[in-house]
Amino acid sequence: MAKRFDSAETILKELGTAAENAAIAALAEGAEMVMKEAKERCPVYEGDDYRVVKGALRDSIHAEKQKGGKEYRIVADAQAQDGLYYGKIVEFSPKINKPFLYPAMDAKRETVKKKIIEAVREAIRKK
Repeated sequence: MAKRFDSAETILKELGTAAENAAIAALAEGAEMVMKEAKERCPVYEGDDYRVVKGALRDSIHAEKQKGGKEYRIVADAQAQDGLYYGKIVEFSPKINKPFLYPAMDAKRETVKKKIIEAVREAIRKK
């Protein structure tokens, strides 16, 4: 019975594919974590402006997969009754001063990094 020997190139390619797939899956989980954190931090409009629906900004927060899952954008794209997208206004306006997307990312950054690193390590160990 002959023993099968794989080339180093084949082994490295398999390791790379497994590691990449694990990183993509972990990044998707991380995007979900950041999205949930952003929803918890998002201010809910309590005013009386008829154009804004209470909770619409929070409910509009979602993750958009980019580059086949190798990148994610967390988006808050609520639109007022008159068509104005106001997520960026709430996030960046010094007058409102209620950022929620960037603080959510900052709060989860290390957790997401660790999740990706551990997923890649586990994928390599299995090979």
